[in-house]
Formats: sequence, structure tokens, C-alpha cells
Amino acid sequence: MTEAENEVKSEKQEKQKDHDKRRKNFIMFSIAMCGMLEGILLGKLNYLEIDRMLILLFFSILYAMIFLVGIEFYQIQQDWFYEKILNNGNIAVWFAGFSMAAVLFGCLPEYVRPVLLFSLGMTMITNSFFGMISGIFHVAIYAICGQENAYILLCYILLLIGGCITVSILEKKESFYWEAIFLFLYTFSSILIFSYVQTGQLKGNVLIYGICNGIFSSIGAISFFQILHKYQHSIQTKRMQKILKENFQLVQAVKNFSQIDYYHARKVAEITRGCALKLEADPDITAAGGFYYRLGRMVGEPYVENGVALAKSNLLPKAVVEILKEYNGEKELPSTIESAIVHIVDSVVTKFDVLDKKTLSSSWNQDMLVYQTLNENSAAGLYDKSGLSMNMFIKIRDYLIKEAELF
Repeated sequence: MTEAENEVKSEKQEKQKDHDKRRKNFIMFSIAMCGMLEGILLGKLNYLEIDRMLILLFFSILYAMIFLVGIEFYQIQQDWFYEKILNNGNIAVWFAGFSMAAVLFGCLPEYVRPVLLFSLGMTMITNSFFGMISGIFHVAIYAICGQENAYILLCYILLLIGGCITVSILEKKESFYWEAIFLFLYTFSSILIFSYVQTGQLKGNVLIYGICNGIFSSIGAISFFQILHKYQHSIQTKRMQKILKENFQLVQAVKNFSQIDYYHARKVAEITRGCALKLEADPDITAAGGFYYRLGRMVGEPYVENGVALAKSNLLPKAVVEILKEYNGEKELPSTIESAIVHIVDSVVTKFDVLDKKTLSSSWNQDMLVYQTLNENSAAGLYDKSGLSMNMFIKIRDYLIKEAELF
């Protein structure tokens, strides 16, 4: 790389750092302002004196600082969070929405407030850590306003924990019938227990409050989860499409590194997308994973570690990084259907790239090569952890033989 190119690259990196700094400042300022506005409105609703209102303002600023420190911590770790924090504006907008909801819920009786939704929503947008501390912030505002005693606060915290846990449960389910029943019973039981501990008796109005809160929390949580899940999936689809566009910097880097690797990557991406559609897997993840599967070759051995490092430094989505971690089954076996599809297609296309068209001129030779490659991989147990069924395996094989353009 020439000195001029190094200067251009350094200048781009400095601009990116300045941009990231402005985004972080924006999220801190936005959360602090939303928190202060939430405190002021709830304080007005409860006719608080000026000194307690000031405490609410300082508490909001403190919370914003904790939130920002948490963001820095997770970014330093370079864990899954690096991709979720790409759009700080979205986090600020969602937090503003929850602040508005907190003000509206503040008008309800304490045991009717569906605080479980606070932690559930923010957990989906960020993670369980931020989901929990944002929920604690909202219920702490209620406490500072002087509306709750220790028992109600403990009840709220238990419900917040339930909201964080619920996200991981719902992500693994297709039917939410039993989850809705569980959420209802969890919310209703929590309210009933802490109300009894607080007063020493079961009151009829609290039973009604618990039923109402349980119904609203369970239905609201599942509906909210589905809405956010679709929203996040649409964002992921756009990001997957973006990182495969010709003008994306890493695509250009692959092309400049090797035309052969570039065309191989394009071919694998196209074929994996077709396979995924046949299996009703995620076509965008498989296409992106297929394109960047051999990314480590740009750096050299060890291919897996270098490919993952390069992917993370270019902020590729987590789902793609996970596929690169399982490159060729060297360090880890494919753990998802998408990863298995990418491995199968890459291994087949690689063999077709090595052999010339004359050798594979007859369809019989081509079919035999596909059969042989897939049978070898399957016999080696490479797909045992991927969830790939025999029926799926056969569908992939038939697609490669009948429909895919392997040359």
C-alpha cells in the first residue's frame, strides 16, 4: 500500500472515530433528556417538591452515564453487541418510547403497571444487561416519586427479571401458547405474593389488578416480541444486502485480492441462497456467509481466526461471523442449518473449480461428484450439530444436481 493510500485510510479512520464519538454523545444526551423529562412529568403528576424534582434530574443523568459506560464496555469486548450498537439513534428512540410509556403507566394503580414490558423491550433492542438497568431506572423513578414501598419495588424487580428471561424463551419458540400462560401466572403470582406480604391479607381489588396486569403483560409481551422481531429481521435483511453490494468496502477488498476468490464467493453466495429457499432457512444469512466464507484466505493462516477478526473489524453481522467461526469444520462444526448449507455448497463448488469442464462434461460425472462430496461430508459427521435433517440433506443434493449452475 502506497503512502498516499495509507494517508487516505488513516483519514477515514479518524473521521469514523469522530462519527462514533458524536453518536455516543448523542445517545447519552438523548437518554438523559428522556429520563429527565420522564422524571419531571411523573413528579408533576405526584406534586413533588422542588428538591425531590432535582434528585430525579440528577438520577436521570447518572443513569445515562451508566448506560454509556455499559456501551463502552461491550464495545471493548467486541461481543455480539458491536452490531446492535451500530444505530445508537434507534436505541435512543426506543428508550424515549419506553419513557413515554412509563409516564402513562404512572397514572395506573401500582399493581396494574405492566413493568415487565420495560425490560423485555429493551432486552430485545440491546441485551439483558441494558434491559434490566433500563427497567430498574423506570421503577426507581416511581419509587423516588414516593408512590411505592419496598414490597412493590421488589415485585417490580421480579417482573423485570421475568421480562429479560422471557426474551430468550420466546426466541426459541414458534408457538407462544404456553409462554402466554406462563407469563400470566408469573405476573399474577408475583403481584399476589407481594401484595399479601405488604398488607397481610388478600384484597379483592388486588386480585383484579393481578388478573388485568397478567393478561396485559402476557399478550403485550408476545405481541411486542413479534413486532420487534419482525423489525429487527427487516434491519438484518437490509444489512445483509448491504454487505453484498459491489460498492461495499470488504467486497471490493475481496475482488482486489483475487478475482478467482471473488467469483468463487459470488457463486457460493448465489447457490447457498437457492438452497436456503428450498429449506426455508434464512437466504440472506446463507448468501452473506457463503460470500465471506473464505475471508481468512485474504490474511493467511490460521484461516478461521483471521477470517473472524477481519469480519469483526468490518462490523459484519453476528450471524455471518458465527458461520466464519465454523469454516470447514476446522475449529467448530456447523451449528446451524445456514452454516451447514454454506459448508456443503462451498465444498462442492471448490471441487468443481479444481476440475475442468472437460473432465465433468457429462451430467453423470457432475452428479457423481456432488453425491461423493456430500456423502463424504455426511459420513464424517460434519453436520451432526447443525439440525440438518435427512430430508433437508436430500433437498440440497437434488438442488445442486438439477438446478444449481455449478460452473
